This record gives sequence, structure tokens and C-alpha cells, in this order.
Amino acid sequence: MKDYEKMTVKELVDELTGLGVSFNKKSRKAELLELLLAETKGEGKESTQGEDTAKAEKKPAKKEAKSTELKKSTQKSEPTEDGPVYSGYAIIRTGGKQYQVSAGSLVRVEKISGNVGDTVELKDVLAVVDGDDAKIGQPTVEGAVVTATIVEQDKAKKVLVFKKKRRKGYRVKRGHRQMFTALKIADISV
Repeated sequence: MKDYEKMTVKELVDELTGLGVSFNKKSRKAELLELLLAETKGEGKESTQGEDTAKAEKKPAKKEAKSTELKKSTQKSEPTEDGPVYSGYAIIRTGGKQYQVSAGSLVRVEKISGNVGDTVELKDVLAVVDGDDAKIGQPTVEGAVVTATIVEQDKAKKVLVFKKKRRKGYRVKRGHRQMFTALKIADISV
């Protein structure tokens, strides 16, 4: 019996190709050594083929599980005692900008006063969409409220502003860090 552990990668590859074993060309020496030892002990082709078929059988099962999860997540949620829970999304306006939010999403908006952990109600809701049911405001939807929790109060990354006028000796470099509030959307109610 040969001493496979002292062989180089090239010698291991040659030995495996000589035995007719298929393998990944970019395999490490340890993987090649394992494969070669398994092949010489007689486990070789039967075990690798069995593993391949087992892997092939497992893959469709994962796809089926994912597809059932997707079907569950796209279904409308049932109304509760508190009122309807929207699985769709809402368009809100805050800080002069508009954001599309859904329950559970995290969004960074312009600075809102409050501490981390406080609950904020955003009443400037422009539209609420839940599947085929869409309510568009004129300009806002009456009685619609988006409830959110403040997750973070911080400054954004620095933006450098550099101004220059050629041949005039005018050069100005300024930095700016915009304040923001990170919100975790808890609920959309109409």
C-alpha cells in the first residue's frame, strides 16, 4: 500500500484520475486524500453515488419548503380583535421626504425628537396598500396611522463639500454629518 499522506497534490490528482474517480479540480489536499482513502478501502463509488443521490433528493424538498413559506407570507393576514392588520405597505411623509414602509421594516428618516425606545405615531400617511385594496389620500388618508419605535438617534457618514475657483486662490473644504432617526415600523392601521 502506498503512503498517500506524503504524496503531493498533483500525485493525488493523478492517482484519483487513474482510478476513474470524479472530483472537484479545486479541492484541497485533505479532501483529495480523504477521497482517495475511501476509494482504496472499497467505499469509493458506491458511497459517493449514494451521497449524490441523497443530496439530489434533499434539494427539491428544500425548494418545496421555501415555496410553501412564500405562499404563507404572501397571503393576507386575518383581522384581529384590535382591527385589521395590514400585511401590505404604506407611503408616509416625514422630514420633507416620502418613504414606503411595511410592518417590521427598518427605515432611516430625518431627525425626529425623542429618545431610543420611544413610540412615535406618524399621521402623515399618503397611501395604504394591502393586496388589491389600496387607499390613496387626498393628500392624506383619513384616520391612517403608522406606529413606529425609535431604534437609533445618530449622525450619518460625513459628506465632504469642496469648493474652488481657479486662478483666484479660493478653496473651501467643509464636512457635514446629517442627523437621522432610525425607526422600526410596528404597525400600520387605518
